[in-house]
Amino acid sequence: MIKPQRVKPNSPFQIGKLAKTILFPFGLLYRLWLYSIRFEFPFIHEKELIVQLDEPVVIVLWHNRLFLAGEWQRRFRKGIKCFGLISQSRDGAWLETFYSWSGIHAVRGSSNRGGAKAIRDLTKKLREGSDIGITPDGSKGPKYQAKPGGLYIAKLAKAPIALLSFEYGRHFKLKSWDQFIIPLPFTRVLVRAKILHTEDIFENSTIEEANEILNTNLMNITND
Repeated sequence: MIKPQRVKPNSPFQIGKLAKTILFPFGLLYRLWLYSIRFEFPFIHEKELIVQLDEPVVIVLWHNRLFLAGEWQRRFRKGIKCFGLISQSRDGAWLETFYSWSGIHAVRGSSNRGGAKAIRDLTKKLREGSDIGITPDGSKGPKYQAKPGGLYIAKLAKAPIALLSFEYGRHFKLKSWDQFIIPLPFTRVLVRAKILHTEDIFENSTIEEANEILNTNLMNITND
């Protein structure tokens, strides 16, 4: 049985090279699954907002939409790396491997361990020209209740926020806290997007008020 291990005491759990080799066929299957998905934008101006944006952004989407995040980045933010915050736990080690298959790079940390360093690392990635991805209700919920971590990073880096949501055709949901959604191969997925600028949402607003603005706008493009 493959078990994530720590390389050093108090370091993030990691999956070793041999284990990654054993898991490679599953990664290939996942890549083929993603290639089969048909993305469509119901509103062409939303696609243009994303494709034409030539600066790094904080991509914000709900945790249960993560399955397609890497493939969306590959198709619509071509040539721009994306880094995501992944916990230092054993589950985080599996997620790091899973998302590396779709091109998402990991910054390991959480609100409980390594959080301050993770925020600094993600802010640095933005300033260096990479996108970062944030699930504001992750990794344990509550579902669809945003926490302000992504806002702090966007404000520090003076970066725009790209709200992202997917509306699935054929799919199934896991029995997890967020009802994680997995689209079936070859299905159609509608992409909804909106850009928020930090100077606008923080104008005369506290961090709590700005977080409520983000939560409301993200729910407005979420269809369950």
